Amino acid sequence: MARFKKKRFKPEKSDSEEKKDEIPETESTESTEVPESTEVPESTEVPEAATPENKPDPTEDPVDKSATKKLTDRLFWMRIAFASLGGVVATFIFDDIGDVEEKRWTSIGFMIMLFIVTAIIAKSWRIRIANKKKYVTTGIGSFVFMYLFFWITTHTIVNAGTNQSMIPGI
Repeated sequence: MARFKKKRFKPEKSDSEEKKDEIPETESTESTEVPESTEVPESTEVPEAATPENKPDPTEDPVDKSATKKLTDRLFWMRIAFASLGGVVATFIFDDIGDVEEKRWTSIGFMIMLFIVTAIIAKSWRIRIANKKKYVTTGIGSFVFMYLFFWITTHTIVNAGTNQSMIPGI
């Protein structure tokens, strides 16, 4: 298994120190490799917390992550509830529209308006999300499919007794 050494911070040398350390290049018969056991003194290390790359990010607080997770879960389930209720309501609201094509597009427009309402509600919760697309993308697929499922199912149940050709063979 490979061992990786931690890089140590070495302060830059001044020009006078560099000139002292310069050795003219000569060919030698001995190996010039530095043994692995050589360690840099501990006094030249910079503490990890002091480097700018290792500063803790305030958005990575575990408490904030759990609060954000709870709010995004709540947003997801709110969208599922709105989609379910919206599908059922769309069946009854748009039942008096005679043209099937107009009924379909009106219901899809209603679905889009419901989704925009859920996005506005989510914005009012002020969820601390790094990627702002998450407001829109959380639960969008489930929202669409649940809306369509409940809309089609309730429409089928409501109109089951009016059309004799709905169940073939009977």
